[in-house]
Amino acid sequence: MTEKINTQELGKDLQGILEAKGIVIKAKECKEIVEEFVDAIFKRVNDGETVKLGAYADLEPRTRAARKGRNPATGEEIDIAESRAVGLKPHKKLKDLLKG
Repeated sequence: MTEKINTQELGKDLQGILEAKGIVIKAKECKEIVEEFVDAIFKRVNDGETVKLGAYADLEPRTRAARKGRNPATGEEIDIAESRAVGLKPHKKLKDLLKG
């Protein structure tokens, strides 16, 4: 099972990166920066923009068209409304990283 990382852990990662560059920021501030940065990314995707995450991946908004479906319990045909989702399109660098 994979470990789940939260914004506090990512904030600590950011703090370590900044300290290696000689920039000292409190862990709480780093967590807030991570949260605000993620919020900015999500807002852009929600606004219909594709966000390119460097050489690693793209986050892109996707729309699923309305369609007919079936209720698995009753077999009754139902209408499924149009919905929005986020797609992650990994690039070669991320794929290679995941391969090890």
